[in-house]
Amino acid sequence: MIIITKDNIIPYIKEHYPAFDDTKPATVTIMGEDPQADEGEGDGHINYVFKILSPSGNFVLKQGLEDPRNLHSKRTVAAYRNNIEVKTLKILEKIVPEYVPYIVFEDPENHVFMMEFIENLKAVRFQLIKENQIPELGPETGRFLARSSFYTSEYYLPRSEFRKMQSAFENTELRQIMEDGIFLTRFGADLDPDEYGNWERFRAVSDDPSCQTNRLELRRTFMTHSDCLIHSDFHTSNVFLSDDGIKMLDFEFSFMGPFGYDLGYFTGSLIAAYCAACFKPYPTEEDRTQCKAYLLSTIKMLFDKYNKTFTDCWNKDAKEEYKNQDGFLQLILRDVLQDAAGYTAITNWCRTTDIFGLPEYMNIEDPELRKTAMAMAVLMDHQMILSRKTFETVDDMIDMIIHFEKTFLPLIIMN
Repeated sequence: MIIITKDNIIPYIKEHYPAFDDTKPATVTIMGEDPQADEGEGDGHINYVFKILSPSGNFVLKQGLEDPRNLHSKRTVAAYRNNIEVKTLKILEKIVPEYVPYIVFEDPENHVFMMEFIENLKAVRFQLIKENQIPELGPETGRFLARSSFYTSEYYLPRSEFRKMQSAFENTELRQIMEDGIFLTRFGADLDPDEYGNWERFRAVSDDPSCQTNRLELRRTFMTHSDCLIHSDFHTSNVFLSDDGIKMLDFEFSFMGPFGYDLGYFTGSLIAAYCAACFKPYPTEEDRTQCKAYLLSTIKMLFDKYNKTFTDCWNKDAKEEYKNQDGFLQLILRDVLQDAAGYTAITNWCRTTDIFGLPEYMNIEDPELRKTAMAMAVLMDHQMILSRKTFETVDDMIDMIIHFEKTFLPLIIMN
């Protein structure tokens, strides 16, 4: 197996992509090595990622090794993850080409692929931290998720193709990281009292039997529902703003999973930003209010666009046995909302209580305010888990968030 380096990358590319012009100089950099690079380059990368600027074009080459470049847990990760990503991108290129890069070539034996380099990518997470509002974020993300969900589901695909996708995207080793890390590891773990203050309050939340039942129910759904092809690590560091609009990257954790998971994971990132916005400094309180309103409107537009797009796809392309069953479609969309609300809470709880923390909270310099923001997130997640099955529309979720802030925030501050 070849290990790609700066020294051998150009001959390697020429071998696999004969159209590449190696007679003229090319600039090769390894993403994440430059501390002055644009935001997000070092946030969670587990692959060796090379950027190539050349007369033949600009490209990104990724290699997945079992010994990852940067992974908090230091565990090995299945090298086949890049092969999964290539298969996912090829499918999405047929469904939502405007949101994903195209593949130039793949080398499954060495777990390598090369794709187009998209200019001026900026991770959405860090744009939001900088208070840069992205008006199209909710609608575009909702459209991407709805189209990719519907057109990889049994409601559209012939049964034989759907079964083949279930087999091809089992992704057992990588999805186990999510099955355990997201749903089990951080729940019931002792949290640092210096970060969370009076931990007994949070211990009571973590040990709440109703909360635990809901968490395990959501884990069961995550493990057993193969509704569609999902990203499964769909937070705001894997969604990017570019000159051409919103782009989605890093699909190595993809597998066939529940409709609502990616929606929930992405919403969890927005909830983290919302809780941070309640306590981080702003020039004026009006600026704070506007930021919080933007985040809530993004959540609403995300779900509204998902529902509209999914419904349009259903009415146009669903199998005949489903197409005219409006009641069944509404049942699906209600379940997607309620599951997504649960996954919102689970993923945000897990990421908030992770020992490495989230950039949203780390951006709050005052340690007491940071502690309070994180505490607010955990308690809001608890409330959302318990309330999720009462949600009929996304407005119910947003009302819960607003009500929680007004009702429970004074209790959180009292410590």
